[in-house]
Amino acid sequence: METPATIAREAPAVPLGTSFTIQKYLFAFATQFETREYLRTQPIPDEADQAAEILKAWHQVQPRVLALIGSEAGLADTIAVEHVPAHLHKHVQKMLKGFQPPIRVAMVEIDKLVAPQRKVDLDFVKKLHSDLPVKPTLDDLLELCLSSERPFAPVQHLEVGSNAHIFSSPSTDIRFLGAFLKGTLSPDDLAHAPPGGMPVAAIISFVGYGASPVNVYAAGRRMVLSNGFHRLYALRALGIERAPVLVQTAANPHLDFPPQLLGIPREYLLTHQRPVLMKDFFETGFTADVRTQNRIRVVSVQVTPGQHDVPA
Repeated sequence: METPATIAREAPAVPLGTSFTIQKYLFAFATQFETREYLRTQPIPDEADQAAEILKAWHQVQPRVLALIGSEAGLADTIAVEHVPAHLHKHVQKMLKGFQPPIRVAMVEIDKLVAPQRKVDLDFVKKLHSDLPVKPTLDDLLELCLSSERPFAPVQHLEVGSNAHIFSSPSTDIRFLGAFLKGTLSPDDLAHAPPGGMPVAAIISFVGYGASPVNVYAAGRRMVLSNGFHRLYALRALGIERAPVLVQTAANPHLDFPPQLLGIPREYLLTHQRPVLMKDFFETGFTADVRTQNRIRVVSVQVTPGQHDVPA
């Protein structure tokens, strides 16, 4: 006689991880370990068969990558840089109000930008294309690449515990923007204070989006893309070869340049004879389109107070 404990249980037929977006993954310049980890953790389950094909392609393409490193040694240091036309200077200054020298604006050659990014969200690129005119003008490029006026994705908030808050957004650009002391409180501030206390100061934390201009680090004769990758990819996919960017000069790379960008070490980006470039995303056989799981970005902010009696 079967008892409840011996009756076989069946898992409910609930699909797992089937909501997806399509990413173009530049596996050719990734390490084998990095490629394996990406294919293990990012795609939806139905992509298991393609993962084996991509790993096989990784091995097959490495001789081409090594040949390219040799034949294009120093290519990153030949990037074309031009001034923005003089009649647009006032327009550019208006868009970049708040940014101070030594930051400057320049028209740069997209193909030769050093690109720490490994993947492109093709759905986002499609949206960027839909927002652009068929034949973008230089004014259109300035608005896309430099203007801070842009639509922002909605942000959701949930208080999950005492002094603990979570913010989420479909945009991966949402981030914690820092906190500051507000010493003088207004009646509106006091309305949020819990009863039983007399607030004398407040600490305000900011959550929001980063500054939007496309920006690059200039170190020596090469330029490393820091922000705005999808916009430049979208423009290059339309056949546009040069775009306006915000240039931040790293006069002393060891101090002015971050130790890593998107996990890629500073030494590789600045000193490798032929680092990964934007042009590599358009090289046949260097990328694969992979269905990856949809996701949202979550930022958590929690205040953990401490109270101690110490000698005066």
